[in-house]
Amino acid sequence: MTELAVERWGDSGPLIVMVHGSLSSAARAFSEQRVLADDYRIIAPYRRGYPPSPATDRIDPDRDAEEIAPLLGSGAHLVGTSMGGVVAMRAAALVPDAVLSLTVIEPPALPNAVGRPAADRLREALRVYYKEHGEDEREAFVRGFLRTLDISPDEIPSPLPPLVAEAVRNLRTEHPWDTGVPVEKLAAAAFPKLVVTGGGTPGLEDVGDALAEQLPARRVLFDGSPHAVQRIGDPFNAELRSFLAAAEAGTQ
Repeated sequence: MTELAVERWGDSGPLIVMVHGSLSSAARAFSEQRVLADDYRIIAPYRRGYPPSPATDRIDPDRDAEEIAPLLGSGAHLVGTSMGGVVAMRAAALVPDAVLSLTVIEPPALPNAVGRPAADRLREALRVYYKEHGEDEREAFVRGFLRTLDISPDEIPSPLPPLVAEAVRNLRTEHPWDTGVPVEKLAAAAFPKLVVTGGGTPGLEDVGDALAEQLPARRVLFDGSPHAVQRIGDPFNAELRSFLAAAEAGTQ
C-alpha cells in the first residue's frame, strides 16, 4: 500500500492517475484538469518529499514509480508532467498491463534523445549548472535552473514560500541530465502513448520528438505554452479527452 497522500476528484468513470513535476504539487499542477472529474475519477498523488506525503532526503524517480504503480489498480490512464512524466513512464514500464494509456508533458528524459543537438546541449548545461551552482541559496538556484531551461523565472515568488522552498530542496537532489526512461519496455506495451510539449525549451522538444519515434507515440505541440502545458486548460483538456476516448474505444 502506498504511503502517498492523494487528491481524489470525481465519483465515476474511468480512472486517471496524474503525476506532478518537481516545482509543483498535485493540486496546483492539475488544477485545470479538475473539470475532467465530470467524466473520470482522478487520483493525483503528492510525490514523496511533497507535503502532505512523507518527507525524503532525496528524490528517486525509480522509488516514485514504485509508489505510483499501485495507484493504477486494475487499470488506469496515466498522465505525468515534467519530472512526473519520467516517473509515469517508469511506472508504466513496471505495470504495463494496468495502463490504459500514457500521456507525458515535457518530460526531461534527456538520455533518450542523445545525438539530438538541442537535447545534448541542455543535458550538458544542466550537468554543469548543478556542479557549479548546486550549493547556491535556494531562490538563486531555482531561478538559474529555470533560465537554463529557457523558462522565465518570473513566476517564482520572492521570498520563496515554505512549500516552494521545500520543492527547490528536492530539485537540488535530482539529476535531470540522467533521467532516462525504458523505451524498449514501453514500446513493447500495447497501450497508446501521447507526448505533449509547449515549444519553449528546444532540448525538451528534441526529447518529445525522440520519444514520439521510439515509443511510438502521438506527438502534439501547443506552441507558445508554458512548460506545464496542462495549465493552458481547455485546449489541452480537449486533446486529452479525445486521446483517452480513442484509447478506450481501441481506435488510438
